[in-house]
Amino acid sequence: MGKIESGKLLVGATLCVVGANSVMAVAAPAPAAAPQKTKAGTELTKSGSALVSTTPDAKTPSYNAKALHRLDFKITGKSCAACLLGIQKRIGTVPGAIKAAVQLQAPYAAVVLFDASKTNQKAIFSKAQETVPEVSFVSIEDTAIAKVPTVLVPKINGEVLTH
Repeated sequence: MGKIESGKLLVGATLCVVGANSVMAVAAPAPAAAPQKTKAGTELTKSGSALVSTTPDAKTPSYNAKALHRLDFKITGKSCAACLLGIQKRIGTVPGAIKAAVQLQAPYAAVVLFDASKTNQKAIFSKAQETVPEVSFVSIEDTAIAKVPTVLVPKINGEVLTH
């Protein structure tokens, strides 16, 4: 008989509890507002009805606050979560990239915070396409910002994506 570990959180699933003489189905609790950690170390956050993956702040990178930029863009050519998370992971390895987030639901989009004195759009996009050359980036918006936002959600044409 299988073992059920206590303390595990099941989101959006049904938990079956098997007793000696009975089986009982219990609905799992609704998703919490707090970000959920994945095995890869990224955080999944629900923003409106959108699911956004964000790179963790495992190490606080040093950056030039006067050269802080926000790069928002749509991703075309790939739509599977593994490919999108791979793009996010590769972007996070670019020297000068501070934080990245990818929307895992259509419209697929990403946002990257970076130090413009250490890197640029070309380096970020080149790294993102490293293993998926068929992917392309459109609706690109690069803006200087004054500080790193607490929550990072992609924007397209100045509008935060919520679906």
